[in-house]
Amino acid sequence: MSEQRTGLLQRPLGYWSVVLLGVNAVIGAGIFLTPGAVISDAGTLAPLAYVIAAVFALVLALVFATAARYVRTNGAAYAYTMVGIGRRTGIYVGVTHAFTAAIAWGTLASFAVTTFLQVVFPHEGWSKETGFLSVKTLTFVLFILLLLVINYFGNRVIAWTNGISTIGKVLALVIFIVAAVVTVVVTGHNDYHLAGGSKVYGGPSTYSLFGFIDVGTGEFASVVLAVIAALYAFTGFESIANAAEEMEQPDRTLPRAVPTAMVIVAVVYLLAITSGMLLAPDKIANSSDTVKLAAAITNDTVHTLVVIGALVSLFGINIASSFSAPRLFTALADDGLLPAAIARKRGFGVPLLAFGVTAVLAIAFPLSLGYDTANLTGLAVISRFVQFLVVPVVVIRFASSRKERWASIRTGRLLGTVVPAVAIVFSLFLLVSFDFKGIFVSGGRPNVLAITLLAIAFVIAPLASYLVDARRTATPTRA
Repeated sequence: MSEQRTGLLQRPLGYWSVVLLGVNAVIGAGIFLTPGAVISDAGTLAPLAYVIAAVFALVLALVFATAARYVRTNGAAYAYTMVGIGRRTGIYVGVTHAFTAAIAWGTLASFAVTTFLQVVFPHEGWSKETGFLSVKTLTFVLFILLLLVINYFGNRVIAWTNGISTIGKVLALVIFIVAAVVTVVVTGHNDYHLAGGSKVYGGPSTYSLFGFIDVGTGEFASVVLAVIAALYAFTGFESIANAAEEMEQPDRTLPRAVPTAMVIVAVVYLLAITSGMLLAPDKIANSSDTVKLAAAITNDTVHTLVVIGALVSLFGINIASSFSAPRLFTALADDGLLPAAIARKRGFGVPLLAFGVTAVLAIAFPLSLGYDTANLTGLAVISRFVQFLVVPVVVIRFASSRKERWASIRTGRLLGTVVPAVAIVFSLFLLVSFDFKGIFVSGGRPNVLAITLLAIAFVIAPLASYLVDARRTATPTRA
């Protein structure tokens, strides 16, 4: 009996399992949180912003899925870069990927805490606090500790909470979409046009290079800003291939399953955002609540169900992030790029030191940005751009290589060259379009903490890893 159970547990994930894994990895906090900013930036063009974001995410998902044809091991971007370009670039991608995961977790955790305080203590104003010494920060730290306790008791609890979160978020979105469609059909009225009004649409935005050099003002700039905000709702696709070794023929399954998952997500998102704009785009855009979508619902019961669904989703996603993010640091430690103690496991197989390092970073980034939702979502997207730029280059190298182990893999010019090239151009454009000034400058003064954290993540930590790796490889081997 035990052998049969072991066989079932070790059975590789098939096509539809990977599709569902992808849908679960992508649909999360973003669709509940980003609509307000997207509608304010793009007005009636908000659905277009989600379409463009979906196309960009699909292009990148295809790139990552194509890379999986060549490298079947775990690690996604880290593994692809190590094999396709080399150790030096791989180290940089691996280190920044670990910090990126910490930033993403911190963003999700801050959203969860803000939403929890809004729902449970609506009259206290704690959810709007931004100070270091505040009820919100105390709750934030306690939430991180709760996640540590959950992780400490092993994978069974992790699996249970992940399943609950999946049901919660899908049910919440379905309820929202159905309620919106029924309301519009029954009343025969919709308020989509209000999205273009002065109370919702902020007007043409100024397009700036990196947020510092103004180029011009117009609707184009507004849509670009909206796309960056909407793209946060699609992040997560880059992690689908992290467990490639657990999949059935990953070189065949991933290239088919990942695009399917992204199309499903895009359809759900477009239904949700369009439904919300038909109901009350003004309420979504001007809501001070974290769960923006729920603001469009006037029925108290449905509103509560959507908010609870979002809370359950946020909780579950934080469970998943608190589980996976520390493992990136342990992978670096196992590879000799960080002290071995970081990978040492305690209790039910939990790398406590790795968890502690990740937790400190996860807390530090939201605090440094004053829990600013727009900047946190933007940073969560931009912090992934190292992977978004490097992996397409890796795919082009794979496709053009004449090495025997890769030459037999046929991707065609479209997937091997054209799609990766488009991904590079799109990534560079969004990178120069991002408002870094909003992160580096606060209240007219340099945000020293944010600058320091980003310097550690993208400069100091990679350099330190290079030094560690150089000393390790330069140490002579005794005969």
